[in-house]
Amino acid sequence: MERLPSQDDARPSRPPGRDELAHDWAVEISRTSYVPLSAAKLTEELRELLNVVADAVAGAPETAARAGARLVEMHCVGAGSLRRSVELLARFVAHETTDPHKAALVIGEMSAGYTDAMQAFVLEQQESVSQALLKANRAVQLDLQASEERFQDIFTHSSTGIAIVGLDGRLERANDALCAILHRDDVGDLTLADLIAPADLPLVMTALESLKHGRMRKIEERPRLIDRDGEHFRVLLAATVQKDADDNPRHYVVMIDDDSQLTLLGGRLQYQSLHDALTGLPNRQYLTTRLESLLHSDVEHGVTLYHLDLDAFAVITDGLGREIGDRVLRLVAERLSAVFAGEKAMVARLEGDEFAVLVENGPDTPDVDTTIRTIEHELAEPVYFDGHGVAVSASIGVLPRLHPGGHPAEVLRASDMTLRRAKRSGRRQWGLHDATLDKREQEEFSLAAVMPGAWENGEIDVVFTPVMRLDGRSRVCVEAELHWQHRDAGLITHERCVAMAEHTGLMLPLGEWVLRTAAEAASGHDEVLAVCLTASLANSPDLVRDVRRVLADTGLPAGRLLLGFPMHVLAASDSEAADNLDLLSDMGIHIGARDFRGSTAEIELVRSLGIRAVRVAGRGQKPDELVSHVLSDLIGFVHKAGGIVVVDSVEDAEQRDWWTELGADAGVGPVFCRQPATSWPAAD
Repeated sequence: MERLPSQDDARPSRPPGRDELAHDWAVEISRTSYVPLSAAKLTEELRELLNVVADAVAGAPETAARAGARLVEMHCVGAGSLRRSVELLARFVAHETTDPHKAALVIGEMSAGYTDAMQAFVLEQQESVSQALLKANRAVQLDLQASEERFQDIFTHSSTGIAIVGLDGRLERANDALCAILHRDDVGDLTLADLIAPADLPLVMTALESLKHGRMRKIEERPRLIDRDGEHFRVLLAATVQKDADDNPRHYVVMIDDDSQLTLLGGRLQYQSLHDALTGLPNRQYLTTRLESLLHSDVEHGVTLYHLDLDAFAVITDGLGREIGDRVLRLVAERLSAVFAGEKAMVARLEGDEFAVLVENGPDTPDVDTTIRTIEHELAEPVYFDGHGVAVSASIGVLPRLHPGGHPAEVLRASDMTLRRAKRSGRRQWGLHDATLDKREQEEFSLAAVMPGAWENGEIDVVFTPVMRLDGRSRVCVEAELHWQHRDAGLITHERCVAMAEHTGLMLPLGEWVLRTAAEAASGHDEVLAVCLTASLANSPDLVRDVRRVLADTGLPAGRLLLGFPMHVLAASDSEAADNLDLLSDMGIHIGARDFRGSTAEIELVRSLGIRAVRVAGRGQKPDELVSHVLSDLIGFVHKAGGIVVVDSVEDAEQRDWWTELGADAGVGPVFCRQPATSWPAAD
């Protein structure tokens, strides 16, 4: 959705600016209600209200309530005025935000502010009328005629329906406003029993009895009235009792205000706040409320939650357009609703291309496997849009038999983690919730979330590990790694650190810091510094610039730096890592490759890219004769390509010996170094 243009946007096709909207708003309101302001002043006031609503869209939606309250203060009241205001502001908010949920909240807050102010205005008006009537009654002995004239003026011209009701409940007099509210030409000879819905009549009559006997000075109720056609509608009813000169109850003064339009609007806004605007399905808020209700109820056969995410939905929106994507989402909503039509279930759209289904299991509810197959079958059926046959698949996380008493937020978090685990297995996969894996992943995510703070507080260190010749006589280089000494989780190794940093996007700044810190330590020594790059670092467009800057700042010669690239990144056809490698190699930096698996393509890359060292994974057991032959040939191929082979890791002397027999050159691990050092290790 496009941004609403500013006032000074001079393009002919621009949407109206705020000045124009304020002018249009003023015209619409002037047609529906009397406003005691000049046209220019009213336009200026409404322009300020547009600014208030725009600020609410950009910030806190609740601040839009001030706009609704201000409308009432300016006497822009009445159903027609409110309707025109809501229609205009809905279009305005739609230009200001693409979030339908927030738009509904802002319009809802504005209407709520209007409703509160209107009710306060009505009550104030009613109180004013009531006080005027009471004063007229008390002053009747002094000036009955003047009092009657004042009362008659209020009675005749008030927009609030007013009736003089006898103590027996019969209407003695009613003003035109009350007749209009009741859609009747005349209410003579009618009683309250004729006008108030039977279910609400006892409540009103009991309250009037309290007035008559002096137990209450005024009452306020919200009964339903019956109009001429027999339709029921809710009103705000207030009443006082008028007494004679002897202070005896004479009759009731009943004031009625019809706020059915506001009630209807409130109901509509509540519906919008609980449903997705595109598909009409319940949204996350509604699903959460329903989930909480079920978790605290006794469901005999339990509750199951299906959490779905459409696979490669961006392919549809990027390839065929957002409009087709929206139509696909509506189709998915329809098909999921059809799958669960025979079940007691709620199908909801969470956000984007994510859906959820909450099922109250019954004795005949299909098992999870059958349900999954049905969903996959329904979604896989192509549908044609403009000649294009489109079908989708979904990854699904399933939480069967939810535990009663659980918290909805925790259940949805668990379903989200279950869904992500299923997606890691590929497209169109599904998986059941695993509490053990869930707890393990939650702990890992918790660590990843606090990692930036730990880095800033100095809890993460750069440590150095020697890469040794397998004969143990010399060092090939010294490798820089990360160690995080966590106060609860203990020592977190380099592999876990980089995995978490890669997951959260922290790896780019953290990687530059590692390189700089390690280069500063290495600059005072004559050995080669090795730093292994992650996928994001290897593909970073800033890698070459950062390396140049670090070498210049620390004085470390380029020929004493070895950067290890992930092998799978170099092999990717769309990778920027190969370009980075060429530029770094031209600078004289040594290039290594890690995660080397020995495929023909990888061996060719080692030769064509001039890679100096490849890193292979260690083995816990000595290979048999056939595997040994394969490994020996692989190592020989690397040597012929001009590289050396580094084993990660070598755990003991036995492993070191048979890797030596196979022809490997160097290694890291406990057999060479038990504990990495936070400073450059001394040469043996």
